[in-house]
Amino acid sequence: MTLPNNSNLIIETAKVVVLEQEYAVVECVSKSACGSCGSAEHCGNSSIAKAFPHRVHRLSVKLTEEVQVGEQIDLGLNAKNMLTSALLIYLVPLLCLIVGAGLGKFLFAQQSSNEWGVVLMALLSLGLGFVFVRLFAKRVSRQLQYRPKMLGRHRRVV
Repeated sequence: MTLPNNSNLIIETAKVVVLEQEYAVVECVSKSACGSCGSAEHCGNSSIAKAFPHRVHRLSVKLTEEVQVGEQIDLGLNAKNMLTSALLIYLVPLLCLIVGAGLGKFLFAQQSSNEWGVVLMALLSLGLGFVFVRLFAKRVSRQLQYRPKMLGRHRRVV
């Protein structure tokens, strides 16, 4: 199977750890972008990125061809869906925080100790934003268009 030359896909390599009928449980390792530039040894961000271990993500993927446990496969994820999800995950809590702070400022404007009311409303709204994002993520994770698809076995370029 050849890999599609499609700029609309984000392609990641994953290792097959478990086979379950027509699905495979695969592991992907999150990598930090820090450390790859020429000034990585002098950069504080690079030092922080090296201090934290890589995260391993496990997910289930429908197989399009036969694979063996331990084999690496290429996964494709729609870039537009990924960007939309990231935008919602980061912006919704931030907007809730700002709206909550504004609402708290409006509600507690007449009281002498209005700062605590503003802070409390902002934090409550932030929490509601996180709850919304969590519910959104659960709902979206069930939709096939947001799930990664197996593109084929990983082809090493020599």
